[in-house]
Amino acid sequence: MDQYETLKITEADGLRWISLNRPKVVNAFNLQQWRELTAALGDAAADEAVRVVAIRGEGGNFSAGYDLTAAFQGDLAEPLPNAFRDYVDVGNAACWAVWNMKKPVISSIQGYCLGGAFELAMACDFAYADTSAQLGEPEILLSDAPPFLISPWVMGMRQAKHILLSGELVSAETAMQYGILNKVCAPDELEATVTRMAKRLMGFAAETWHQNKSAVNRSYEIMGFQSCVEMGKEAFVTANVTPNALKTELLERLARDGFAEAVKWAQTRYAA
Repeated sequence: MDQYETLKITEADGLRWISLNRPKVVNAFNLQQWRELTAALGDAAADEAVRVVAIRGEGGNFSAGYDLTAAFQGDLAEPLPNAFRDYVDVGNAACWAVWNMKKPVISSIQGYCLGGAFELAMACDFAYADTSAQLGEPEILLSDAPPFLISPWVMGMRQAKHILLSGELVSAETAMQYGILNKVCAPDELEATVTRMAKRLMGFAAETWHQNKSAVNRSYEIMGFQSCVEMGKEAFVTANVTPNALKTELLERLARDGFAEAVKWAQTRYAA
């Protein structure tokens, strides 16, 4: 469990904590971290001593989502459709690993939970947050799109459109009202709250529990969940390879001024 460079793995009494461990960049996902998360989920799935998995972030934040600085300076330097498709397939694989895992997976959210990390948290069976949480899909403001399109399956149409079409972040309390979260608690109570739920889940016969999870998930799949996610991935690719004035200037500013300044410029377009 010490082979991961971007994750911190701890375990206590059948509960395995997978902590996203890139706090200097708000735990933003590069491809290595996505791949390591998928591997860590596979390790937990195969370990009979692990009954429940919880995912959280180090440094007071869950994750800022995809590390766009690393992406645009590396894997996505050339805006080709297959490059974007291959890139998000890595992150989506981790989300599918959570979705398909036979054991319970809980997201434990503090601070920022954005973009691809927001989608990961919603793919979990249960989502708990403390009052510091800020959730959403702000990449929309950068002329982008969510690559794992789960929002319309988690919340109602009005709420999904607010998240996906306005780019505004929502508080933990609003996320609770939207049906994104199971529970909101005080910051010093989050770990204990997740642990209590994990202990409850450990009381079930594992064989029966995973059949029930599979039945619930399969119900959504029959209604088209997998096709929706695949369509969302293609919408993400199209959004990134279709030129527009905002995207063109954003990339120019990114190359000239750096990511932080480019994002600040983009945010001024949406000032009330």
